[in-house]
Amino acid sequence: MSDDHVATGMSSADRALHAVVSDLEALLRGDGETHWADWMRRVITQLEQGHPGAAQSLLGAYGGMGSFNDLALGQDYSSGHFQWRADAGELNDRLDALRGRAWELARAIRDASPAAR
Repeated sequence: MSDDHVATGMSSADRALHAVVSDLEALLRGDGETHWADWMRRVITQLEQGHPGAAQSLLGAYGGMGSFNDLALGQDYSSGHFQWRADAGELNDRLDALRGRAWELARAIRDASPAAR
C-alpha cells in the first residue's frame, strides 16, 4: 500500500505509529525474526483499516517473559555455537529506539481514545 493511500483517513498520531511500526517490521524481518515481524504486520494492517484497537494490539507485545521487550537482534547460532554478529550493537540500538518510540506513540493513542477514559 502506498504511503499516500495509507495517510488518507489516518490521524497524524496513527500515521506516526504506522511509520515506526513499519520500520520495526522491516528491521525484524531483516534479522530473520518472523514472530514479532508478523505481530507488527498485524498492527500495520489494523492501522490501515482504521481499527480502533491497533494501539492496544501493539501494547500487548510489551511486558512479561518472552515479550517484545526481551528481544535482542544480531544473534547467530551456527556450528553449535552461539555468537553475536558484528552489527548486533547497531541493530539493538535501532531496535531499542524504535521499540521505545512505538510504545510512547501507542500509549498516547490509547490514552486519548474515548474507550480508555
